[in-house]
Amino acid sequence: MPRQPDSAGVSCPQCGSDLPRNIRFCGACGNALSTRASATRPSSPAWSDRSAAPPVAEHAATGGGERAVHGGVERAGGQVRCAAFLLDLAAMISPAMPLATAAAVLGVAEVIYIVLPVALVAVWMWLQIWQGLTGSTFGKAMLGLRLVRDGDYGAPGVGATLGRSLIFVATFGLAGLPVLLNSDRQPGWHDRISGLTVLDVAAGANPLGRRPQATLRRSANRGLNRVHSPIPIPASRRW
Repeated sequence: MPRQPDSAGVSCPQCGSDLPRNIRFCGACGNALSTRASATRPSSPAWSDRSAAPPVAEHAATGGGERAVHGGVERAGGQVRCAAFLLDLAAMISPAMPLATAAAVLGVAEVIYIVLPVALVAVWMWLQIWQGLTGSTFGKAMLGLRLVRDGDYGAPGVGATLGRSLIFVATFGLAGLPVLLNSDRQPGWHDRISGLTVLDVAAGANPLGRRPQATLRRSANRGLNRVHSPIPIPASRRW
């Protein structure tokens, strides 16, 4: 039987380049690889066939209960989802401070009663459109999460994200209680009704693209948290 090449099924977690097994550094981006990171990992082209049926679900036991794992993808936990929501909420209400200051300085109350609500709705719509087309928002991008369709892990679509957000607002946030109360990372009621789910693409595979580096989360592979110089530095000038 012919021997399989060492590079089969192994990729760099930062740039996605194919690598030999047990290599310590990526030859393309210079990323330092731990033993776990250099183990066999499905590469991103495996997700190119969006028409394929989703893999069979498994349950991996962890210290905090069970986590839902679906053939390499992993559902996001309640804590990281709550943190992403708070970041999105902060982004949505960000126009409030400058507009309130402008209203106080100019002495125009209409800025508070008319301009501010319009600005809040505009930011909310922008977040839903961004999320519908890419599965990402400000908070999800910062924490390595993606919103996808629960059936085939495709982009959710603007209509589904709008419906999901309206259900959450109409229930005063109670639709998200299953996310916080269940230890096995079950989706919320607004997720189930809209047919969507939130994946942790910093810990598992990313069906919507290359696995990202989560900006605000500590990675198990500390090499992912290094900042590389965009300008090559000659070896003679390094110190």
